[in-house]
Amino acid sequence: MPDRTTGRLIAGGACCPGLLLLSLLLTGCMKEPVIPLPPPAPKIVAPARAASPGPQLTFDLAPAQQVLGTNQVTRVRGDETLLDIARRFHLGYDEMEWANRGVDVWLPGDGREVVLPVAQVLPEAPRSGLVANVAARRLFHFLPPDAAGRRRVVSYPIGIGREEYPTPLGTTRVTRKRAYPDWRVPASVRRAHALRGDPLPAVVPGGPDNPIGTHVLDLGWPTYIIHSTNKPAGTGLRVTHGCLQLYPEDITRLHDETDVGSEVTIVNQPILAGWQGDQLLLEVHRPLEEHAMTASAGEAVAAVAIRKALVARGRSDADVDWGRVRTYVQAQPGYPLPVLREAPDQSAYLATAPLYDAPVEQALAPPAPTLPQGAWYLDLGDYSGENNARKLVAQLRHLGPPVPASHRPFAGRHQVTAGPFDDRQHAERIAHRIQVELGLRGEIKAPTDAGA
Repeated sequence: MPDRTTGRLIAGGACCPGLLLLSLLLTGCMKEPVIPLPPPAPKIVAPARAASPGPQLTFDLAPAQQVLGTNQVTRVRGDETLLDIARRFHLGYDEMEWANRGVDVWLPGDGREVVLPVAQVLPEAPRSGLVANVAARRLFHFLPPDAAGRRRVVSYPIGIGREEYPTPLGTTRVTRKRAYPDWRVPASVRRAHALRGDPLPAVVPGGPDNPIGTHVLDLGWPTYIIHSTNKPAGTGLRVTHGCLQLYPEDITRLHDETDVGSEVTIVNQPILAGWQGDQLLLEVHRPLEEHAMTASAGEAVAAVAIRKALVARGRSDADVDWGRVRTYVQAQPGYPLPVLREAPDQSAYLATAPLYDAPVEQALAPPAPTLPQGAWYLDLGDYSGENNARKLVAQLRHLGPPVPASHRPFAGRHQVTAGPFDDRQHAERIAHRIQVELGLRGEIKAPTDAGA
């Protein structure tokens, strides 16, 4: 069987379920490129680093508050991926990848320190109902004041519309809430799947395996909804037909806490500025492809946002390190960073970020499944590089639903196996999914082949 290597996963789901998982990569019968583990990251641990508050979805909101949360740092444990870490900290794919440029999403490396871009500058929008900033891949739910008058906001990572199906901007309302809805598949989606040899029925019954998830918020815009997915690895990416997609565990809360009639505002603000205490922070995201801007245009947008913030505090342009502003606009780090002259630079700022050092048992990936005699399974090939095999296993764990897989040394190489499966029909269904999503053809092995 030819050697294979795997590339970046782009998980489908949302209104366009089963999107091509990605760019793949595979070939090389003559020579298989070996994927190296990334080198250890430079230590950014400060001598007196504070403990991280850990994963957080809900934030108290003061009347004039502009920034939520604080950027944090954590250490990779075992074979966990950046996606495992992202989901635990309520972050999306793009957010985690932007904040950790050069780190392998699938094999970040045991013990490596990675940035958790938890801090978020609130967009310029009404502070009521639901507000989505598509550039930041964030949905903010402004909760009504409690009995004591306290305001809170819940911040969710979201998947948004692909370039050819952009999420609409503007204001609408929640018109209906549905639990375990059937999904009437749009004709365009059915045609696209049929062309890939992955036909969909006209109606997908409600349930956890439904591509639109378990709960839905209908909007005043026809055909657009807020929903979940059976492919959570795509949350935080441009994967939908224009809808907003949340993690399965997040949609339930949003569904329960959102009232029918709530206002929904969707904006596109890739460059934001706001005060957090005495620090002026600048947050720069990659603009959406259809709204691309030049570096000079980005600097102009940043200057407007910064000067507005300066005026509010009676500060002047001279207080800002404009060279640093230019650097951040060009680098687009995707999380807030200080820009005043007396403020620490990016490295020094991250060196003071709180450290979340999770217990090993909390962060390690689930153990690889065993393949008992009498089970059906899929042989997905053998690889000369162990990291190639580990990367494929990691990608299979993030398909929706996950595919159990493992790798083992075999004749000087590393064999990847998916399973066990109860019968041949189950194995065939999984083989079809893997071929559609990853472009990888597996060989079905019967119980009599076990251990071969």
